[in-house]
Amino acid sequence: MTRWRSSIANIPRGSHSLGEVTLAGTIAKSHGISSERARIYGQWAVVYLVSGNGSYQDERGTKMKVKPGDVILVFPELAHSYGPDPGGEWNELYVSFKGPVFEVWRDSRLFDVRSPVFPWLSPERGLPLLQEFFTLLGRRGIQMLEVTGHWQCLLARLFTRHPFISHEGVQPKWFLRALDTLERNAIVNDTELRAVATQCGMGYESFRKKFTMIAGQPPGRYALSRRIERSRSLLARSHYTNKELAELLGFHDEFHFAKTFRKMTGLTPRQYYALGHDTE
Repeated sequence: MTRWRSSIANIPRGSHSLGEVTLAGTIAKSHGISSERARIYGQWAVVYLVSGNGSYQDERGTKMKVKPGDVILVFPELAHSYGPDPGGEWNELYVSFKGPVFEVWRDSRLFDVRSPVFPWLSPERGLPLLQEFFTLLGRRGIQMLEVTGHWQCLLARLFTRHPFISHEGVQPKWFLRALDTLERNAIVNDTELRAVATQCGMGYESFRKKFTMIAGQPPGRYALSRRIERSRSLLARSHYTNKELAELLGFHDEFHFAKTFRKMTGLTPRQYYALGHDTE
């Protein structure tokens, strides 16, 4: 591989209501994003590590090692940090993007916040594909809609190779089944949690212990955090009242929702919305 350099790709002017690529480029010897100053980016981004080693972590408690050929998916509303190991090197390629079409990817569960770092192709194989896209960006007369379409095609190549893995390897089927149920229904009721344990073929205490060992938090806490995470995503996109969010997310009432939101984020829903829209 030739010497890696920092650069910014040419992005066609204009935007499209479906979505757009907002920024793309390469960074040589990046310092990354410090964990002391974790960032909420406000849009999607893919970071591809070309050389070096480092780590990623976010406010959900996810901590993962990153090696060459790995992809980081940055979520718009999720505070995160990443960068090289102490004294190490970090050379990356990145693409930032936003728009309703990418929320469809999230809703279809292709963008999975449980696994923000995953292996893709080695730099020798992955870089030519990404560089083709960068060449396309600079093509004379290209429109943003076409760019967005090509970027989705490349995302498809990224995410068809995206396994949901842990440090120990592939997750057991019962755990994936439990996650699917908790994600879809955001269950926190004790009776319903016991029903999930039964579906997974084990008693509740055994289920709770094994789930906590893998996920890093009990199933009830996980389900509640997913509700709040979804409310943050909704607030990042548009203004909702506490009552509307409580109804959408299955809270008892708006006061229960607001109290839980503040406890888990340190902000009221109104403060969180204002923080994300104070530059508009």
